[in-house]
Amino acid sequence: MYEELESNFFLIVKLDKAKAFGLVFDAYWNALYKQACKKVHCNDLAQDLVQDVFVSLWDKIELLDAEGSVLAYLFAILRNKILKLYEKDEVRLRYALSVTSSASPSDVHSQNTLLEKELKAIIDIEVTRMPIRMKEIYMLKKEDDLSIRQIAEELSLSEQTVKNQLQMAYQRLRAKIKNYDSSLALLALFIAKHL
Repeated sequence: MYEELESNFFLIVKLDKAKAFGLVFDAYWNALYKQACKKVHCNDLAQDLVQDVFVSLWDKIELLDAEGSVLAYLFAILRNKILKLYEKDEVRLRYALSVTSSASPSDVHSQNTLLEKELKAIIDIEVTRMPIRMKEIYMLKKEDDLSIRQIAEELSLSEQTVKNQLQMAYQRLRAKIKNYDSSLALLALFIAKHL
């Protein structure tokens, strides 16, 4: 099936871009997702990365080289997105560690303030990556301080759905934060305060 898709893909693109995209999505999504999970060890992040890969494919589908493999192209996009993610996380981690290791005892308050800002920035970035409904529920809970019942009524959802979405949001945030130095006492304080 994959060989047939690969050989007919560019013909299908010329006839019906949406159909070609759908066929590739159905055929390759699972393989890309498994690869992303192996690399980032987070199902939600892996889904986001694979979704970004397919957005890139949609944007450039008509520009692909007819001699190349669609699957190879998709894996190349995924690899690049994972590398960019690692680079961003490494820069943030190095910054947080350098701030915490270079502070003198008299500078503990400044250190705590900077670390809290850094961790808040990490959480803010992760919140922007959340699916729309999850983000909306999380913001109503954290920013507007609404109860689960109030959120459920406002969004016409069951209370259990709201609880599930909040639980998944918290899991995403905890997974992002746990990559940082857990020996930092402020981390526990920050998590307790914001999660």
